[in-house]
Amino acid sequence: MPYALFEDEERLTRSFATKQQAWEAADRAGLVESTPDGKKRLDSHLQIRPCFDAPTDDEAGFDFRIY
Repeated sequence: MPYALFEDEERLTRSFATKQQAWEAADRAGLVESTPDGKKRLDSHLQIRPCFDAPTDDEAGFDFRIY
């Protein structure tokens, strides 16, 4: 199942094959914070959720795109 990063209901990223890949893209973009106990989390308005389209080769070079 593909995953993407969302802000409220707006999709911010291309689809990723795994949830881990979506987390890594968010981390590269500086959107992941560390809590005092060392856990990683997204800003409160961001979520990584399943999305409906599968990753494609034409998106491979870009994590974020305008929808």
